[in-house]
Amino acid sequence: MAQNTREMLAATGFSAAQTERYLLLEQRGEVDACVRMLRCHRSELVDALHEAQRPIDVLDWAIYDLERATKGQPAC
Repeated sequence: MAQNTREMLAATGFSAAQTERYLLLEQRGEVDACVRMLRCHRSELVDALHEAQRPIDVLDWAIYDLERATKGQPAC
């Protein structure tokens, strides 16, 4: 079980220290603490996703604006 958990955590970007802490908590049966760690890491990943999305949104708008301008439509 620990190897599967270790692989799962590595796939999510857990650091070695986070992984060891999680496995220790899991071994002790501290399910609530494990869930808190997973939820916290999920939240960090979602924040990073939103940050990565911003430049994509800007590029999408720039593309849309350029395409609209080249079709003779006003860019307001």
